[in-house]
Amino acid sequence: MARLGQHFMEDENILELVVSYAKLNPDDVVLEVGAGYGNLTETIAKHGCHVYAIEKDTELFEKLGRRLEEENISTISGDALKLDWPLFNKMVSNLPYHISKKTMTKLMLCNFELAVLVVQKEFAEKISEKPGVKNYRMISALAQTACDIRLMDVIPKNAFKPQPKVDSQIIILEKKAECTQEYAQFLTKLFNHKNKLLKNTLKNPPLYADKKPLELKPEELQKLYQALQD
Repeated sequence: MARLGQHFMEDENILELVVSYAKLNPDDVVLEVGAGYGNLTETIAKHGCHVYAIEKDTELFEKLGRRLEEENISTISGDALKLDWPLFNKMVSNLPYHISKKTMTKLMLCNFELAVLVVQKEFAEKISEKPGVKNYRMISALAQTACDIRLMDVIPKNAFKPQPKVDSQIIILEKKAECTQEYAQFLTKLFNHKNKLLKNTLKNPPLYADKKPLELKPEELQKLYQALQD
C-alpha cells in the first residue's frame, strides 16, 4: 500500500538519472519533499551538498532517521505544505501525487535556482500546457510565469514500489521570475472562471476584457495583474 500517496523509486539508475539533472555541487543546499525511505536522499547526499529531507509519515520518518546519519543530511518531520521551508537553492523530489499541485504552488513563491521533480505524467503535461487548451490551469500559468520548464524522461509505473496506476515524468524548472502570494491568489480567482470572458468576472478590466483567462499567456496575465494594481 502506498503511504500518503507515495510511490518509492528503488532503481539506482533512475535515482542517479533524476539527480544528474540537478548538476549538484558541495555548495548547493537541496530540499527534498517526501523523502520516504531515503533512497533519493542518499543519492543526492553523495554529491556533498546539504540535504533537508522532509517526511510527514511518522513511521517512515523514524526509519529515515535511523538510516541517514550523514552529517550533510538534515531530516525534518512534518507536513511540507504547513512547514516553513529552510533556505535552499535547489529542490530534488519524487513528489507524492496528492500534494503535487500544492507543493508546486508553494515552490513557485520561493527563491530558488533549480528544481528537478518526479511527478505524475499527467501533471507534468498540465503545468507545461499552452494557453487555449482545456488543461491550461492556474498552476500552468503560475509555473510558466515563474520558471522555464522542461519535460524530461518518462518513468514507467513499474519502476516504483508500490506500483502506481500511471507513469511519471521528470521535470526541470529553472527559476526566471519572482511571484507573490497575491499574484497566485489572483490567478486562482481568474481560473475559477477560466471559460468566462474577463468582463463578466472582473469589474471594468483594463485589458483583455473580451478574452477568457484560459486564452491568456502568462505574460498577458502578468500585465493584467499589474494594470489592476495601478
